[in-house]
Amino acid sequence: MTGKELQKLKRQELLQLLLEQSKEVAQLQERHGEADQQARELEESNRRLGAKLTEKGAQGSRLQGRLDTKEGRIQQLEGEISAWRRAREEGLSGAGSVAGAALRLNGMLDVARQAAEQYLYNVRQRCLTRGHGPGGMGGSGE
Repeated sequence: MTGKELQKLKRQELLQLLLEQSKEVAQLQERHGEADQQARELEESNRRLGAKLTEKGAQGSRLQGRLDTKEGRIQQLEGEISAWRRAREEGLSGAGSVAGAALRLNGMLDVARQAAEQYLYNVRQRCLTRGHGPGGMGGSGE
């Protein structure tokens, strides 16, 4: 409404306009209060979500550190496994074949048997030369 139109209105009409505007202002203030409350709730929600996000970021960093440590340990163990396999393969290739290893083992056992027989022979000879007799050293001949 223009100023001229307002001047033409009667007192009763002006009061009616003021009353309507007062009601409208009250409604707008109520809506404004509700909007302020929603804005405060949203800000609080954003703050909580921000805190959770920060916490998750820190947790992610800790997990990444643990993952890096585990990956390092896995690489170390893989290296140890590779070294063990190489050593095993070298040992097997050095042994040649199972048959060759068995022959070498039989040869070592033969040498050990011969050494044991030689030792027993020497012990018997000493016993005979000292006069202990064929039954052993000073024994009763059982």
